[in-house]
Amino acid sequence: MPKIIMHNHTSVDGAIAGFQINPAEYYTVVNSFSAQMYLVGSETARLGIKHFGKKHQPETLADYKPAKHIPNDSRPYWVIPDSEGRLLGQLHHLRQYEHCREVIVLITAETPAEYSQYLQERQYPYFVAGEVKVDFKNAFAQLDEKYTYQTMVTDNGGKLSAVLLDNALVDQISLVISPTLTDRKNPKLFGELKLGKRVIKLNPVKAEIMESKNIRMLFEVVK
Repeated sequence: MPKIIMHNHTSVDGAIAGFQINPAEYYTVVNSFSAQMYLVGSETARLGIKHFGKKHQPETLADYKPAKHIPNDSRPYWVIPDSEGRLLGQLHHLRQYEHCREVIVLITAETPAEYSQYLQERQYPYFVAGEVKVDFKNAFAQLDEKYTYQTMVTDNGGKLSAVLLDNALVDQISLVISPTLTDRKNPKLFGELKLGKRVIKLNPVKAEIMESKNIRMLFEVVK
């Protein structure tokens, strides 16, 4: 079975916003995993397009075809769960991104038909898993059947991270921790977990102080 690594940059209090992030160190750690799949939430992808994409960049004829095959391509596929079709009309920004091999979309039985048609017309690989919300166990099983890969890295906010952890789909948790504390209003990476009396146990694997004084930590999830 492929290994799923949940990766994120947080403050000491677990916030994922409200402090300065070091992108170079963050993506250095991401690249160290040599993942073949990169799972990004639709909201994270949308915000990335907004902040880093080229404004008003139109689709081209090439965006109606699958990404061009490159022999020995080491770039990861970007897997986007998007049951509500939030990225309608925007996926070409990701398909054109130099570090993305191709975009794979996860939708559900109730995803708007307009979005399904948009994916089909542009030949984006997609999988239907779940009725209203994406059933990740089902979706990952379909991915495993279609693609050969050893590692998936996730880059998500609190809601999707909670879903993955609650369904025991995470094998490792990788964190770059900024030695800062933030205001309580900032969203927390694990703020959406609803475990009751249940506890998710972790085994520490690595801890190191990085050049910027950020702390890199890696944990195995005990299953």
